[in-house]
Amino acid sequence: MRLVVMGHVSMDKVITSKGENRQPGGAALYTAIAAKTLLRSVYLVTCIGRDYAYMDILRRFDLKGIKVSSRPSTRFTIRYDKDWRAEYLEAKVGAGVYIKPSLIPEEWLSEKTVLHLAPMPPSRVLKVIEHVREIAPETVISVNAWKGYITKSSVSVFREIARQVDFFVLNEAEAYGLTGLRSLARAVAKLRARTLVVTLGELGAVVKRDSEIMLIPALTGFFGETVDTTGAGDVWCGGFLAGYMLTGDFNKAVVSASILAGLKCLDWYFRAISGLRFGSVDELIKHVIALRGDRRQRKLTDYMSWGGA
Repeated sequence: MRLVVMGHVSMDKVITSKGENRQPGGAALYTAIAAKTLLRSVYLVTCIGRDYAYMDILRRFDLKGIKVSSRPSTRFTIRYDKDWRAEYLEAKVGAGVYIKPSLIPEEWLSEKTVLHLAPMPPSRVLKVIEHVREIAPETVISVNAWKGYITKSSVSVFREIARQVDFFVLNEAEAYGLTGLRSLARAVAKLRARTLVVTLGELGAVVKRDSEIMLIPALTGFFGETVDTTGAGDVWCGGFLAGYMLTGDFNKAVVSASILAGLKCLDWYFRAISGLRFGSVDELIKHVIALRGDRRQRKLTDYMSWGGA
């Protein structure tokens, strides 16, 4: 199978307690880089400006899906406080306004494709979904929400998106924002999606599919000092989708997601994971065990409690 990731690619300035860094960014790029650690067929659909400074990274992907515009590239300046709460000091969408359904090569869409839509304005996301359902209805579609796009006027659009796609991914705060509830159990029950995934940070994730609800713990305790959390949620999405595409197992998908998101935060942007390649989720687990200095033969189940809740 192939994974096609669509959304923003940017040039960022990130300010944390560890210093400042100018770096490649954008939700779509973080997701695609993370998925590429486990999958070989990962494609990127985006629009950048001629001023984009990190083409060496984009050349890891098929450039057929990457449009170059005369408009400046999308830029973000993000500052984090000591508790890793983000403040966007600058957000210039730039060339990102030209991300549209027609950028997706039609031959990339099929029953063997998962199309992931990274955070974009919900009206644009809905247009992409409608376009893909018309020309390749068998394509599996995943959407990641973002709290910055959740407003009173957009809630109904997000709920429609959730009903139409195969995977709808959001965090706990976004689940509350879309439902107006402050109870996770009630918010999960209210949201309608074929597969709903609510991420809970270091606790793991809630996955609801049909009438089954699973609370899947994250794999924690392996990671060191946090340097940069930018894109951690997008990396989580890439790891989750890649893990699920390889195994068909939600438990292993959450393991993949939590490991890659944790590793990503050990360095600026996605530098800690961009060179990693694994043939399976188990290989990824073994890599993390080796980093910890525990080289005894272990099974994945030694590190997690399986089963739903």
